[in-house]
Amino acid sequence: MSAPKPFDDLNMTPEGEAYVRWFHEANVWKNMTWHGVRTLKLPSDVWNYQEIIFERRIEHVIETGTRHGGSAVFFAETLAARRARGPVVSIDVDRASRQIAACEGVHFLLGDSADPAMVERALGLLPPERGALFLILDSDHSRDHVLRELRAWVPRLRQDDYLVVEDTIVNGHPVRPEHGPGPMEAIREYLDEAPGMLVHDREREAKFGASFAARGHYIRAG
Repeated sequence: MSAPKPFDDLNMTPEGEAYVRWFHEANVWKNMTWHGVRTLKLPSDVWNYQEIIFERRIEHVIETGTRHGGSAVFFAETLAARRARGPVVSIDVDRASRQIAACEGVHFLLGDSADPAMVERALGLLPPERGALFLILDSDHSRDHVLRELRAWVPRLRQDDYLVVEDTIVNGHPVRPEHGPGPMEAIREYLDEAPGMLVHDREREAKFGASFAARGHYIRAG
């Protein structure tokens, strides 16, 4: 039996890691749109997310970090295609970058996504007897903020809800070594302090060999 892989393993193929580095450093990600609205994603991640939503029968999405709004549009359209109940809830600290004022099936909230009061407000927009939730953390990428988000959100998730932590690739994993501790370090710290809460979905994460959310795909344990 092979030894377990260390946490710092990015769960990407060497070719995938090289592609992520090129895609990021060539700034291709800065020129991505979803149906005309800017969205800063790796295309294979977006494909993966819609597969997760269909395969796991996701009914609702909460996104931290609206930015331009493209991913909120994507999630709303994907839930509609699945005939899910919705809604999508998208949270940001400001609306200056948002390209759309409104989107059918989306509630845009303004405020700190790691504030417990915001967690309550967002969850309060879901039906009391809600279905499976997809939560994606993609706001401030500093370790301290992401750790605050994890501490605020994960205990409120239900069994089999799905969590993605985006942009774990910064701080040299493998891009932007100058960034400082970021989402990857926050995940490591949270898993240490809350063992058993989250199960790493290694197989789904590795499907395309590359991800902006390496070591960032989790299922809420029972």
